Order: sequence, then C-alpha cells, then structure tokens
Amino acid sequence: MPEQNGIGAYAAYLPAYVLAGNSLDGAGPRAGGPARSVAAFDEDTVTMAVEALRGIAADTPAGHQILLATTNAPYEGKTSAGIVHEALGLDPGVAAADLRGHRAGATALDLVIRAGAAVALSDVRTTRPGAPDELAQGDAAAAFTAGDAAAVLLSRAGRTTEVLDRWRLSGERHDHVWDERFTAEILVASAKEAAHRALADAGLDTVDHVVVASSNARAAAALRRTFGGSGEDAEIERLTGYTGAAHPGLLLAATLDVALPGQTVLLLSAAEGADAFVLRVGGGVRTARGGRSVRDQLADRENLSYGRYLRWRGLLDVQGPARPAAPSPAAPPMHRRAAWKYRLEGALCDACGGITTPPGRVCASCGIAGDAGAPGKVSLRDRVATVVSVTRDRLTTMPEAEVAIVVADFEADGTRGGRLSAYATDVAPEAVVVGMKMRPTFRRLWTTDAIHNYFWKLRPWEATTNDD
Repeated sequence: MPEQNGIGAYAAYLPAYVLAGNSLDGAGPRAGGPARSVAAFDEDTVTMAVEALRGIAADTPAGHQILLATTNAPYEGKTSAGIVHEALGLDPGVAAADLRGHRAGATALDLVIRAGAAVALSDVRTTRPGAPDELAQGDAAAAFTAGDAAAVLLSRAGRTTEVLDRWRLSGERHDHVWDERFTAEILVASAKEAAHRALADAGLDTVDHVVVASSNARAAAALRRTFGGSGEDAEIERLTGYTGAAHPGLLLAATLDVALPGQTVLLLSAAEGADAFVLRVGGGVRTARGGRSVRDQLADRENLSYGRYLRWRGLLDVQGPARPAAPSPAAPPMHRRAAWKYRLEGALCDACGGITTPPGRVCASCGIAGDAGAPGKVSLRDRVATVVSVTRDRLTTMPEAEVAIVVADFEADGTRGGRLSAYATDVAPEAVVVGMKMRPTFRRLWTTDAIHNYFWKLRPWEATTNDD
C-alpha cells in the first residue's frame, strides 16, 4: 500500500493512426473538424494495455492487483487481464481481473489511488459506418500505478444513476445510444453534485486544471462550461474521440504531462452516474511518466483512409487471397511455450553468453547444451533489434495488400545472439530496410476458431522512444 493515496507513475498509449474523414464519396475531412484515434488491425484492448503498462508496472509486487478496464474485451467469459499479466511477466502472486463498462475507467482510477492496484484503461470503439458519432469515438489506453510522485488524492466523490445512455447486448458489436439530450441532463446533474462534494471535501473553491470525460458529448460540454478550465481536455478529445473506459485516464495523463507540481486537478467522469477526483500534482510528476507524452503521440500519427479503416474493422467485406486461413493455436503448446509466446524470453547460454530464440536446450551460438536442460532466461521484449533481412508478403490473410516480414538481431550488453523473425507493423512495407532499428510490440496475429493468437511484432524504434 502507498504511504499516501495517489498516483506514482502513469503512461498513455495512442495508436499510430488517425481517421479525420468518413466520406465514401471521396470528400476530404472538414478543416478543424473532429478526428478519431484508430487502433491498427492487429491491436485490441489487450495489446494496447500491454503497451501502456510495460514501462511502469514491471515491479508490481505479489499481493497486489493488475486490472484491465474496458468496454470491449477480446474475450467474454475469460479474464483478458490475465493475458496482459503474462505479457508483462508479472509475479504469479499478482492477481488479474477485468472491469467492464463505461464507468470502469473511473473505478480503476479509484482502485489505483486508494487500493494500490496497477491498472490499464483500454478501449477500441467501433460504430456502424456513417454513424453520426463515428469520428467522435476513438481508441486509446492509459496506465497508472500507486504512489505519490505524480499526484496525491485530496478528495473523491461519486454518484450512481441508472440511465439508459450507451449499451450493447452480448454478441452485438456496436453500441446503442439513447437521445443524448435526455441523458445529458441526468449525467450533468449527477456530475455537478459529485464535483461540488469533492471540492468541498478538499476545501477548495477552484482548481488549476479541470478534466471532463463523459460518454455523452453534450454533457461533457455543459460540465466544461460549468467548471471552467483551459479547454485542453476538449482539444485532446477533438483529436482522439471519446475513448470509452480509457477516456478519463487518457485526459488525466495529458493533463499530468503539462501540470506543475503543487497544482490542483478536478477530474470529472460522467458515465452511468459520475465520479469526481480532486488531486494535487506531485513533486515527481516530471519523471513519473512512462513513454511519450500524449501530445507527442498525437503529432506523430499517420492519416488513415476511410476504406482502409473499414477493412481493418471488418466493416467492409473484401475478397482476400486464395489461401487457407491461419491455423488456430492450441492450449497445451500455448501453455508450455508461454515464456516465449507472451514474454519473448530466449535461452541464455552460461558458456558463451549467447541467446537462443526460440528457447531450446542447445545454444545456437556454441552448440553446448544448457546445465541440466535448464539454461538461463532473458526477455527480449524491451530491447532494440536491427533488421538484417526483409521479405514482403503479398499473399497475407491480414486485411492489408502486403506486409513486411523481417529477421532482426537484438542488441544487448554482454550477450550476443537473439534473433527474431516477425511481422513488421505500424510502418509501410516498402519503408522497412536492412539496418532499421525496431522494437517488439505485443499484437494479435489473427483469430481462428474463436481463439486469439497473440505474439510479438516489430515496430520502428523511434515510434516507441521517450524523447523528452
């Protein structure tokens, strides 16, 4: 448990793509109009959660929890947070659990602040093509761990209100939405009461930063007018869309990126009721962030065409190459090879220091078998790799015309070896060249027979570095 209730470290993850227009007749996007953050075809809420958490949650101790908050988990009836736990290589004594629903993000923040959990808020939002709010929904993830370096909780208040705002039945893909004019009044009333109570408990009349996240755009606008603020949260939302359960975490992360130590923040989430947090920015906020700032990630995104977006989401049925579907993975080998599949662990040779990948008893560098068949292990998921070979596959079953397959050698101090053959992602196939620096990223390869097959791909290293 932290000595003070608060946030010790935080991170945000935005996919590499942005959709600024959804016209099928070729009309361009409206200048200054909304845009939505778009997860790539090989991303989902699990993979984005791994990206957000990987730099801040590695030392989560046994007895604590790791939580995944989302409205769109890849599995029903199976704990998706367990996959995140495995990919991060956490202690088996760390419990993993899912939180579902639009209010799950605020609940997760409460648990990290007051109960010491490590949490990822992650969502992929999909509407019917041409829906009025298609560009107002987006994909993102944010992660938080307990402590007091980034922020300390001054007060917290909540209010539960049952209202039919956004919902989806089991087996359905798209949300139903009630008339936002009706639900906005209910959400605004709940949020005002929660915010006033939290401010009173903190002994404050005003704060330095106001952050508003709501599943109802009309309610969010009304609350921003009521409580003021700089409007930076609204600008971030205009560039990402509403990111579901991830939204309060994403907007809070963007605020912590620029807030000064000692300043105060009112975080207000209005979804199925309301949650209000009053925080004081910690003295260590400048070093508490894992990865790149939200604004840096926004600046580096690639524009995505609407047709490509529809193919990625499976909303446009396109004839693929005449080749069999990829085989589905099976539970026994997935369990036996979990160290390689989820944590990208190679076998470290005691004799020569070489790394064998995939791991095996015999060293690929010197040919010596490991001691008693149990060589050491080393994870490659956070190391930089250099491309030594590139192949372009034009018969892929993925929703792209072609993909690049690379062979890359990992760099490490005091060790040699460690070679990975993997798909390249977040980069055009023709842009992948020998000598390029890349870094592993956890992605979904494909889904066959209702089983998601996850493994590591490689993305350009510059896209993952923290350049602050």
